[in-house]
Amino acid sequence: MVNDRNPQPDLTSVALQKKELERDMAALMLEHSVCAETARTTNDPVAKVKLEAQRDTLLGKYKAKELQLKALEKQGQDLNRQTLDFDEALPRIDFRKARKVIEQVLDTLQLDGGGALMLMQQSRAMAGDLLLRALDDVLRNGVTTPLWYKITFSPAVGGTDDRTFLKLLGKYLGVEPSGDPEADMATVAQTLCASLRESSTVVIHLTNWDAVGSGNQKAFMEWLLETFWRSLVQQLSSVLDDWYARVIFVIVANRELTPDCRESACFCTVDEFDSRSILELPLERWTEQDIRLWLQDHFQLPKHQRNQWAELIYTESNGDPALTRTALQEYFDELLAFQTE
Repeated sequence: MVNDRNPQPDLTSVALQKKELERDMAALMLEHSVCAETARTTNDPVAKVKLEAQRDTLLGKYKAKELQLKALEKQGQDLNRQTLDFDEALPRIDFRKARKVIEQVLDTLQLDGGGALMLMQQSRAMAGDLLLRALDDVLRNGVTTPLWYKITFSPAVGGTDDRTFLKLLGKYLGVEPSGDPEADMATVAQTLCASLRESSTVVIHLTNWDAVGSGNQKAFMEWLLETFWRSLVQQLSSVLDDWYARVIFVIVANRELTPDCRESACFCTVDEFDSRSILELPLERWTEQDIRLWLQDHFQLPKHQRNQWAELIYTESNGDPALTRTALQEYFDELLAFQTE
């Protein structure tokens, strides 16, 4: 979609152009210094006039390059700012139901604090990373900035079980594993709750749940929910006597949980919220109206163009969040290229 005749001047190309200009300016400055020194020391009046004229020409070229560099630096800042604006705005395209669920839970925790265990399924296909950014945005509407503890299961960490989970979480808290899972769990929970006296909100983000494996999901979920989480919530209650604190635990799965895992877990609804149970955050396809509203809020477009873009993007993506996201980025890049011609 990007116009080949006017390719987008991205940050990489801007940086390369800046380096080239800086090299040219350094060469001109050296040549100017040599010319000026020669003009100052020569005894030939004709040569002196020519050298001084050459010196002034070199200075003019240097100042022209300097103006180009300043313009390029401003362009780079504008590109960076506009790209950042796009990244910050994208999580607001939808997730209205999920945001409402999050806000309702936080309202429940608003006065006394507490814990909430949330689940996101089909995260990669449904742009769940944007919802996590939306969650962070909602959590930041307070006095303190939330701390995020990201736990990633992968072959690189050497396991996908309770020991690995405690080891990875313990790293954030300065807890070394002892080899005794029960003792480690108690230490991690105690240390986490003690830290809440200084940081009132902690988000535990367990990503890549699928690495646990279909045969192990049920057992690990039972340990995670019934042993770790409920023990943590119980210890958290003693902190809440004196401090306002929140622990938000988000499990991110790129596929649906296995049937036996889902049947063994205890779920709750937002209307009957239970901090000891799992609350699922809804991820849905985006509608043409969602796209149109987002374009209206974040692009300066005539109404007919906004509607045309929304229709084209929705037709291309059929509301698939990943495809919609790509299309919006391409349209944004094209508009940015046009604006910076």
